[in-house]
Amino acid sequence: MKNYNKAVLPLLLIVTPFSAKAMTTFDTRSVGMGGTGVASANYLTASFHNPALTAAYGYDDSFGMILPMVGARVHDADSSLDKLDHFQELDNNLGNNPTPDELNQWREALRQLDNNTLNAEANLGIVIAIPNRYLSTNFFVKSQMSAIAAFDVNDDDLTLDDPANSELKSSGQAIAGATIDVGFTFAKSFGPKDQPLFIGISPKYQRIYAVNYIETLDKFEDDDFDWADEYVEKSSVNFDIGAAYQLTDDMLVGIAGRNIIKHTLAANPQNGIRATYIVNPEYVLGIEYELDWISLAADIDLNTKKYFKEYDYKTQYARLGAELDAWGWAQFRMGYIHSMTSFTDDMVTLGLGFRPFGKIGFDLGAQAGKDDNYALSAQMTLNF
Repeated sequence: MKNYNKAVLPLLLIVTPFSAKAMTTFDTRSVGMGGTGVASANYLTASFHNPALTAAYGYDDSFGMILPMVGARVHDADSSLDKLDHFQELDNNLGNNPTPDELNQWREALRQLDNNTLNAEANLGIVIAIPNRYLSTNFFVKSQMSAIAAFDVNDDDLTLDDPANSELKSSGQAIAGATIDVGFTFAKSFGPKDQPLFIGISPKYQRIYAVNYIETLDKFEDDDFDWADEYVEKSSVNFDIGAAYQLTDDMLVGIAGRNIIKHTLAANPQNGIRATYIVNPEYVLGIEYELDWISLAADIDLNTKKYFKEYDYKTQYARLGAELDAWGWAQFRMGYIHSMTSFTDDMVTLGLGFRPFGKIGFDLGAQAGKDDNYALSAQMTLNF
């Protein structure tokens, strides 16, 4: 059981008060369409998926904004929070010289926490888009958070006869990393109008944060840790690049690279244990087939994404999505996310969009997987 360095995954939104991070995707439309976007994003959401699509605007598209986009995902496959609350309640009520029944309940509640993991992700974003034939430009802010919580039970604690007067060795660790990107996207189309090549780049200022928290399981509570004083941060620059090509009137392919410059940030050490947050380059290939009332899209990650140096946890996905459009006023979206690693599970997705008069838009998206794995996202768009 003395093995929690093998346990992995992201924790609570409270870990970093400044970042509300990333699910398996970013904007709300993409959340509903299985996380696709490298070939299917529109000019408003291109900064989140593929900078090149900033130049792939339509005849009626003009100045627009996303104000804002918010999303969150929680995965508590082991019911870790309920188990922790139950154990701490028993521990708080455990007096001196507990009865054999009280001691057995305490030990069983502690044992149930061994190797449990919990993860959550969150994101926040805004975009201001100015499409034009000279150099389409977006201004964007993108905040993402990733975190890990894991619990380890030490065998010595299971043999204690008087836990109330003993110092526990069983512990939990929560680590988190976050990025805030502020940048511009520049994109332009080249070649004939019926088969253009779109090229785009997003230079950005990047603020990186990391925090590490370790405490015994009887005292493991966020209220006892001063997150604001303990997190570390650094400033850097980064950029995203992308290209897209209109194969036919109905089909477009795209490829994007995000966070091309790799960055790392070591969090505050706790009890001699370190955690290093990684901002890794990501490369994604996508394709979209679009008719008047339906869009079909597929994306595939070309590399794995690792979040923390000391943990094996990494993700890589293949994504499918569809959108049905009702005369531009309402959209119904669905999709499927297939995990290509053993660390995460597949998810199904649904989404709705409302665009009365094509000026103001509201989008809702949801994702769900087995073992209490849920995500929600919402955004408002404005077009002038």
